[in-house]
Amino acid sequence: MKLKFIENICRQVVALVLLTGICLLYCKGVIPVYLSVLFLMSGTLVRLAFRTFTFVLKTILVLIVIHGNTPVL
Repeated sequence: MKLKFIENICRQVVALVLLTGICLLYCKGVIPVYLSVLFLMSGTLVRLAFRTFTFVLKTILVLIVIHGNTPVL
């Protein structure tokens, strides 16, 4: 269980480092085409985008519920 947790954390850190590297190279004018393609093929970028979308959606739902329960003056 702990090993799986550590593996997931390491995978996310590596994905974040690769994304940062791609962004920095792009800002310098170097477009890493093959690295981006490999990153997309690995599914890490898609998984990261999906998790971010679900987190934003959950946050919005929680804020709507909290706001709906507060009295309006």
